[in-house]
Amino acid sequence: MEALQDVKLSLDDATSIAIIRLDRPAKRNAFSQSMISQLVSVLDHVDALDSTRAVVLAGNPNGPFCAGMDIRELSQLTTTEATQRQFLKDLTDAFARFSKPIIAAVIGAALGGGFELALATDIIYAADDAVFGLPEVNIGTIPGAGGTQRLTKALGKHKAMELILTGSSMTGQDLERFGLVNRVFPRHDVETEAVKLAQIIATKSAAGLKLAKRAILSAENSHLEVGMSLERSLYHATFDLKDFREGQAAFLEKRVPSFNVE
Repeated sequence: MEALQDVKLSLDDATSIAIIRLDRPAKRNAFSQSMISQLVSVLDHVDALDSTRAVVLAGNPNGPFCAGMDIRELSQLTTTEATQRQFLKDLTDAFARFSKPIIAAVIGAALGGGFELALATDIIYAADDAVFGLPEVNIGTIPGAGGTQRLTKALGKHKAMELILTGSSMTGQDLERFGLVNRVFPRHDVETEAVKLAQIIATKSAAGLKLAKRAILSAENSHLEVGMSLERSLYHATFDLKDFREGQAAFLEKRVPSFNVE
């Protein structure tokens, strides 16, 4: 894992969770290429840890979550240079291959790349006054890290068109009503509640969590028949897992299962 300056990692082996924190407060956690590289490195590192089963992704405790891309850095790039650097592709690829459940704890602003970052996670907990938006059109560009695709799939074409074409924003409460944000809390409770959820998830079978996440994500990118076929194959694969045997035994014996790393 590369040296970290703008991203912090906290590991709790006792509860099997990790907290990844964006920490570039002077720039409102806006992404530089270096910060993206650090985040990709942390994601790959955490994904390889047998001791971690669930992850919380957070910004500063009092906000913001992430204000998007560092415009000063972006302003120095040509199309050729931006394409060659591939920093946005590196980020989206890192989330695509991340196999463990990851929960966004959003306090304050999640704008542009910050909103896209939240969209790339599996569960979103947000402050009731958190602000989400894809305002790229306001500076003459468009979302480049999955915003047009993930927001459209989450909210439908018409709502995504309205938000992206106007560059307007919505609150955590707004997005909870649309089903994009899972739950909203007062800002001082968001991270605590996200950690509680991660701790609950981390009590489950690590292998089962990975397989379930893979099956759910396949629904976004495949026809129903293809997704059902994958689900069945993953389900059948669990019959050879020690965790499944342990889970069945615990159920029959009316006790809490003790899952191990497989």
